[in-house]
Amino acid sequence: MTVEYRRADYGDFDVERIVEIARAIRPDDYVSVAELEDWHDAQLEAGRLSVNWLVSVDDQIVGSAYVGQSTWLPPTTMVLRVAVHPDHQGRGYGRALLERAEATAMERRAEDLLGWAEKAAPRTMQFLERAGFREVGREWESTLDLSACDVAELQQLVDRVASRGIRIVSAAFLSTDRVGWKHDLHRLYTDVEMDVPTHYPIQKMPFDDFDALSLGRHFLADAFFVALDGDQLVGLTEPQLVDDLPGAISQSLTGVRSGYRGRGIASALKARTAIWAIESGYTSIRTQNAQSNAAMLAVNNRIGFERDHATIEYFKDL
Repeated sequence: MTVEYRRADYGDFDVERIVEIARAIRPDDYVSVAELEDWHDAQLEAGRLSVNWLVSVDDQIVGSAYVGQSTWLPPTTMVLRVAVHPDHQGRGYGRALLERAEATAMERRAEDLLGWAEKAAPRTMQFLERAGFREVGREWESTLDLSACDVAELQQLVDRVASRGIRIVSAAFLSTDRVGWKHDLHRLYTDVEMDVPTHYPIQKMPFDDFDALSLGRHFLADAFFVALDGDQLVGLTEPQLVDDLPGAISQSLTGVRSGYRGRGIASALKARTAIWAIESGYTSIRTQNAQSNAAMLAVNNRIGFERDHATIEYFKDL
């Protein structure tokens, strides 16, 4: 048996195998080849670290460890994801990949690592804890079954904020109505994102990353909804296309400026997205929220999202 460790080449074969391993661990993982390549390209364009270590057994890739800087974390905090195919776990490959990833991070003067483990995968949790990671937070993954939604009830949430003078418009409308709309949307996005509860420091996403990732290939201009008070942008919700699953939408950031919270705007934004998705033939929306973010979890409950998955955040000081 021949075991080899090397850095990934971002050609089709390496990335396809990384995706295959992710889906072997979790069949409904939204990861895709195109998404990984988009992220890697954006990282390199910005001069940030983005490295995947691979382990092969007899020329078959059986595991990977990604380490890289992020758009929303300080440069000294890096993200880590280690994945070994279920048929090859428990043989030390994950530990060896982790050691290489940590060494790569330290070469770039990383001070800490942020990793994730799904509660449904206790072996991954145990692996990270044995490696010196500590739990810092948890997220709920929730799914909205659009076939079970009552459009009339959703519309009432939209109408309620409209009666209070808040308009909900799409990014497609903004693009035709507002000069500099991308930069205005970026300022709203980063201001809202900085208010999301986290257990570690975050930073504002640079405009170029926002343009490439939020307004890039997965961008749904007709469904990226913004709340307006007059001409002021006060809230947003960010649904995105999902590669390889044409009936699904991934809903990322939803947020409202602090002075406008408690008025039902976040619920209206999510309701408007659900209405659009139903009318456009989609079947489900998946989102994630910190378990500490009680306000947004209440919004999801109001819309009809069902919690079905927990992800644990782990931190390690290097």
